[in-house]
Amino acid sequence: MAGRAAILAMFPVVGVLGYSDTVPIVAWSSKSLSVLNSLSPDLRYEDSVSIVGGILSPEDVCSFDTVLVIDQPGLRSSDLRALPTSSRLSTILNTVPSSRQYPHVKRSASSLQDVTESLARRCGSTLTNASPADGPLDLAENSKHVVFFNMPAMESSPKLRKVAMSGHDQYLSGEIEKIDAVFKSHLVLYTGSPLEHYRRQFLPLSEFDSAFAPDNSTLSDGGIFKRYQLFSTPLLVALLVVFFIIVPIIMMAVSALASLQSSVRLDAPKGYHAQEKKTQ
Repeated sequence: MAGRAAILAMFPVVGVLGYSDTVPIVAWSSKSLSVLNSLSPDLRYEDSVSIVGGILSPEDVCSFDTVLVIDQPGLRSSDLRALPTSSRLSTILNTVPSSRQYPHVKRSASSLQDVTESLARRCGSTLTNASPADGPLDLAENSKHVVFFNMPAMESSPKLRKVAMSGHDQYLSGEIEKIDAVFKSHLVLYTGSPLEHYRRQFLPLSEFDSAFAPDNSTLSDGGIFKRYQLFSTPLLVALLVVFFIIVPIIMMAVSALASLQSSVRLDAPKGYHAQEKKTQ
């Protein structure tokens, strides 16, 4: 019974680990788009770059004045769910004629940059790379544009991720509202990508990350548990599995083996006397 309860208690942990290799995709357009309206509601077995490429493949995508592809390394569906319903991105999604949301699709190792470059060549649009560190977006009004937004990586703790996501919401919604005021139509695709740990070593910190950047000039005070993270998530999960699943199963098995009783009786047959047998 204890073993069964421990296994049931582990289901939430297994569920979280099952989505660790997925990213969300949110797509919407300022005018009705048939490819979005006809997409299957279940695309969990396709990777993110394939889905984005499929949305951008029809010829009518080139009819949009502006196509925005937003890539944010480390983005999770929980980051988007943490946004309040009153957020500006949520308000935009509630008012557009076509939209699709996929919270968990397979993460792809391919680059979204290649997809946007191919779309710009096919549609004859101007390709622009943008990020919060570059400041406000400035697009010429007399041409079509494909904009690749390279957002800061999401690597912080849950509390800091929520604060950072609020800043990203303000930045993205502000840029999208400016585009909507200047151009007649736009298509937006917002997704995540594999987290690159070397990203912050080579790219300057954006305005959203500078407030949370650690000071490496001095080590923090305290013992080893305060200076270093010894208990990572995989280690804690392994300890939970060992102590709450494997150990109870072994104890139950040993207890069952110890309680076994032999059904073979070794009693002497009736009328048999060992002393008489010896004298004979």
